[in-house]
Amino acid sequence: MPATELYVIHPGGVSASCWSRLASHLPAGTPVRVQELDTINDYWSDDPDLSVNALADRLNSVLRPAERVIVGWGVGGAVAEALAARSAVRPRRVVALDSLAPGVRDDEPAEPELLLSFAMYCGARRGRPLAVFPERLHAGLEPALAHILEEAVAAGALRPDTSPATFRRCYADHARRMRRDHRLAARHTPSGHPLTVVKAAGSLAPESRALGWDRFGPVEVLASAGDHYTMLTDPSAAPHLAVLLQRWLAPLYAAA
Repeated sequence: MPATELYVIHPGGVSASCWSRLASHLPAGTPVRVQELDTINDYWSDDPDLSVNALADRLNSVLRPAERVIVGWGVGGAVAEALAARSAVRPRRVVALDSLAPGVRDDEPAEPELLLSFAMYCGARRGRPLAVFPERLHAGLEPALAHILEEAVAAGALRPDTSPATFRRCYADHARRMRRDHRLAARHTPSGHPLTVVKAAGSLAPESRALGWDRFGPVEVLASAGDHYTMLTDPSAAPHLAVLLQRWLAPLYAAA
């Protein structure tokens, strides 16, 4: 019997190459397919008419029926849930990795939340977590960015000659992605089919146990090491996530 495929919906932010490390800890022979949403022009360009369902329909149109587990990180969790509802073959499981359900945030992320996620992102890209002080992220945009830059340089995540102007542009791109993903998810109505939510220890929504998905249907909640980004990139967190996924990827044996 063919091995169960791990089909990953990756919205961007951190490099999709992080899935190669995770794949090395999965059962031997597990096929891993990563769909990068940034390769879809309507998503990358923030088309105001784009919806989660439209993205799911596009992916489904080229997806062959197969035994698979569908995993989505961030807004990819909402797309994974929608794709599963549209697939000709119901997946073995749908897994949302630190994905906020529609309605968890009524408004777009506030500046301090965007800055905190940017600090996590900067540290995860270089494998050097930053020791930022949350209260300093409320001091205004320029002082907060100066604080994050200072900590990134001290941690070795950025070069000492990184200019504040370049750093500010990187933050603007990050904030645009975060706001786009929020708007996209906020307009979506989940199907209510069962799914698993894997919540990072350093989740962007620590106050919500199931990240809001329990409002729509049955949810299993699991915990992962790392924060929203390092759950994928940290050498110790990635194997932990792989272990969580293994129970749906183990080979299926026909009855004798």
